[in-house]
Amino acid sequence: MKKRIFSKKSRWEPGLFIIALVVAAVMAVIIAAPYLLSKTKEAFPVVLPVSSDGLEVLQQAQKNVASGNYDEAMAQIKPLLKGRNPLTTPRAIILEADILHYKNQPETALANLTAACDAFKSSPEYPYLQARKARQLEEMSRTAEARDIYESIRDHAPAEIRSLGYLGLARLDQRAGNLVGARDLARRAAEDSPWGTVVWNEAIDMLGPLNVALIFSPQETPESKIYTVEKGDNLNSIGIKLNTTQGLLMEANSITSPEKLSLGQRLKYTPKDFSIIIERSTCSLYLMDNKGIFKRYKTGLGKPGHETTLGKYTIGTKQKDPVWHKPGAGPIAANAPDNELGTRWMPLEPAAEGLPRDLGIHGTIAPETIGSFASKGCARMLNEDVEELYDLVVRATPVEIVETLDPNTQQAPTVASSTPAAAEAVQTAAE
Repeated sequence: MKKRIFSKKSRWEPGLFIIALVVAAVMAVIIAAPYLLSKTKEAFPVVLPVSSDGLEVLQQAQKNVASGNYDEAMAQIKPLLKGRNPLTTPRAIILEADILHYKNQPETALANLTAACDAFKSSPEYPYLQARKARQLEEMSRTAEARDIYESIRDHAPAEIRSLGYLGLARLDQRAGNLVGARDLARRAAEDSPWGTVVWNEAIDMLGPLNVALIFSPQETPESKIYTVEKGDNLNSIGIKLNTTQGLLMEANSITSPEKLSLGQRLKYTPKDFSIIIERSTCSLYLMDNKGIFKRYKTGLGKPGHETTLGKYTIGTKQKDPVWHKPGAGPIAANAPDNELGTRWMPLEPAAEGLPRDLGIHGTIAPETIGSFASKGCARMLNEDVEELYDLVVRATPVEIVETLDPNTQQAPTVASSTPAAAEAVQTAAE
């Protein structure tokens, strides 16, 4: 009998069934792949590597925006705007919104930002897109919508991004006239931001003027107190008693003449133990209180060969409209066009041996030098800034000059008062 190779009776072959299933599955994937890929991209944007080229393009475009070359910047970022990269594309869209703002196209900027917020919800840049959209709404006076977004960022964004929400809310409170609320929010934004970042700088630059406006205003604040004028009081004696300046008392109480005080008169004042830190590396002067930075000012410091000497000092006897005793030239009258002390002089009394006795904080007749190393060692300020500082700080206020202020160890300087030298002697070698 011959062996049958093909049986007439069909038999089930498991291997053939598995092969058929695999083939069917492959065909299904091929057919459905485009649809599935599109849906996956919507839910989870593909994290593409960020090329150095893309970052360099953004940096170049940002420089062009800063220089006002908006069309050139737009041409540079155009390829990035068409992409789906979750990092560079949102950043390009934010920069595009800045360009459109400068070109007075707010509606287009808002539409593009809204679309980007919908498209990049899973991107790490999403909170920044939200914040930029809220800023656009804010600029268009749609404050209620902006506030909703800022509050969402404050409540839900990661800690390192939350400061964007606080800063936006601070601007809205300031716009609404709530200076105390704006000040507190700006301080929180500064506290939550990494030192020296864009947000930190904006928060610090907002915080300072708010602090000054409130301390000089007749408006009472949570920190302010009331002093009732007693028999024998005058503004000078009251200032000494309260550790504040006559100028501050006059401004905060709308007093036009220091002699015009009446028994029982209520005077608003804000207790402060100010100190000053001058950061030589950045030509910055920080006015400090017990909460940290009260206000930051730009200053001009010593040029090469006349570097401003690091160390601890105290404010000596202050002078309005000082005469400058220029070395080798004799006295130069107050308000003279060549009087380099400007409108105010605050000598720096050394708190340790070996420190110079000819330094001071003063105004200037060369405002273009503020922020640079151009003096012979003193700290120059714009006249309006030094006049403000003059009315804020009292004699014997501690001053420390450091090369770089460490944000992790920043502390208000505390130094014992030194015996003040005569103002004329101090000024003789000022600059």
